[in-house]
Amino acid sequence: MITDPFLKWAAVTAFTVTAVYWAARSAQAESIPGRLAAILHVLMSLAMLTMVWSPLPDIPTVAGMTVFAGAAVVSLALLAAHREHHLEYVYHAGMMATMVWMYAVMDSTLIGGTPMPSGSESMHAGHGSTMAMPTTMTMQPPPWAAYLNLTIGLLYLAVAATWIAHSYRGSAATDPAHRHGGAMQAVMAAATAAMLLPYTG
Repeated sequence: MITDPFLKWAAVTAFTVTAVYWAARSAQAESIPGRLAAILHVLMSLAMLTMVWSPLPDIPTVAGMTVFAGAAVVSLALLAAHREHHLEYVYHAGMMATMVWMYAVMDSTLIGGTPMPSGSESMHAGHGSTMAMPTTMTMQPPPWAAYLNLTIGLLYLAVAATWIAHSYRGSAATDPAHRHGGAMQAVMAAATAAMLLPYTG
């Protein structure tokens, strides 16, 4: 989804760091809900890494959408069972739903996208003439999807800023685990925005 090399490497670094962090967090979690939430973050980070590098045919779209739809349901179940962290679980469910949407965007046939030629090569057409032939086809999302990507991307940038403000202000800022967790949430939110904003038309 990302074509700029610098932004691509930044996204790879971000999701690699968050995958490692949340894997360690899952091993240290003292509760089942905390461990499940951390595992879902690892799953999301790894899926994002495949989206950064993999061409569309290599991505199991329906399988990915099914997995993250199930993850969203798990997050809502945790919300119902543990209301003391209801905002976090709502956010986690939203993250998993965003993953479902991103799989749909990458295979835009699911949302009414149209194929567009990308790149061309010269082909001899006889009598000394040549003609350009498309080498690859990319899917162009419909306009409404591009606006939705822009809205979600900007929302995640706002969420990243909110996580930083929440984690480094107030009495909770004295807790290193709280600060580190908030920073990783902010990194994931900003990197998710970077994945969505290139698909805004």
